[in-house]
Amino acid sequence: MTQSDVGRHPFKMVLIYVILGIGTLFYLYPLLWLILNSLKHTPQIYENPWGLPKEFIWSNYSDAWTTGGTGEFLFNSILITAITLLIVVGISSMAAYALAKLKWKGSKITLGYFLIGMMVPIHATLIPLFVYFSKMDLIDSHIGLILIYAAFALPAAILILCGFLMAIPNELMEAAVIDGCSIYGVFWRIILPVAKSALMTIVIFSFVSIWNELLVALVFISDPSKMTLPVGLSNFKDQYTTDYAPMFAAILMATIPTITVCAIFSKRIMSGMAEGAIKG
Repeated sequence: MTQSDVGRHPFKMVLIYVILGIGTLFYLYPLLWLILNSLKHTPQIYENPWGLPKEFIWSNYSDAWTTGGTGEFLFNSILITAITLLIVVGISSMAAYALAKLKWKGSKITLGYFLIGMMVPIHATLIPLFVYFSKMDLIDSHIGLILIYAAFALPAAILILCGFLMAIPNELMEAAVIDGCSIYGVFWRIILPVAKSALMTIVIFSFVSIWNELLVALVFISDPSKMTLPVGLSNFKDQYTTDYAPMFAAILMATIPTITVCAIFSKRIMSGMAEGAIKG
């Protein structure tokens, strides 16, 4: 809508902003509700879950961090997520380079093999993976989670990168080779710098899915010292009661990284996906 359209249709513009404002409130209200209830006593949550706190109980956050073990769970999640992202970015970038830019027999078949992984739900593999990992002594191990998360994040990452790299002119690579670059030099000096936006998109999407994953971590990790944040939140429950106030504080601390990443890099996510889709 141009400025002249705005001048001719001020009511339409006001209506658009009103609708967007209402939609924003719908999206923000659950977060606001979570913040308010994280600052109450648990009995007050039962009495008035929709009202303001009578007093702000900031100690819920320290209780969640220390007594509830949120600090340790946060460290485990950061460790697993960081290592998984390094593996996914490293392998997917090299695989996409080989599949999209290097000419060799079987490249299309290999790409199809990778993409089959996108059709297999991660939860459909829990039983066979549990059996194999038990034999390999990878139950209750961060390495086991990292291997599973990386394996299921790779197909989508390779697809996005292949679509992006196919649009890079071969003349750019040929010029680099004429200047003395090997195929490895082309990868490090040409491909990686050009594909920064696509790589960032992969990192963000993989981060969100790994950070919030629950079922696989719940099945493969039972040692409290190795639990991730989503699994560790169950520590606030016992047989008969749930201490909701510190649990809500822990949930808020677990949610902040995802919200922050999406808020900061939302434009880069959209641009990276659009470039990969159009160029592919």
